[in-house]
Amino acid sequence: MGILTKDMTRLREEILELRSSRQGLIHDLVRETKNRRADVSRMLANTSEALSAVAKATKADRLGTIADLKSAVADILSGVSKDLCGIRQVWLTSGTPVRRAGGKCEKQTRQVAAANLKGRRRATGRKAAPVPNKRKHQAANSRNAA
Repeated sequence: MGILTKDMTRLREEILELRSSRQGLIHDLVRETKNRRADVSRMLANTSEALSAVAKATKADRLGTIADLKSAVADILSGVSKDLCGIRQVWLTSGTPVRRAGGKCEKQTRQVAAANLKGRRRATGRKAAPVPNKRKHQAANSRNAA
């Protein structure tokens, strides 16, 4: 065989070898792509489960915090209501005009004021000055201002 034939044979063998290695590379890429897709799917599933668990935990925590906050606000409102009721009672007994309160506090305030008026009447032997009415007081002030 001549040099040309040997070179052509060698070239053919190199071409076959490169084709074989290229096909192996393509098969490896396909296999790695399938593996990567499976890994990504597992990762997404795990992430979804973890996110769901965290969301449930934080929701429970938020609901507990909101319940505590509602309770604290209710306690504060109750305290403020009691303070205002006490202030109204003091104002009524001192004769200072008071803005009308509604409900239970107003009843308590009127009862305390009535009891205090009776006590003053007994102590002094005369009628105590009536507690001023807000509307009358405002009307008198508006007439004086005009």
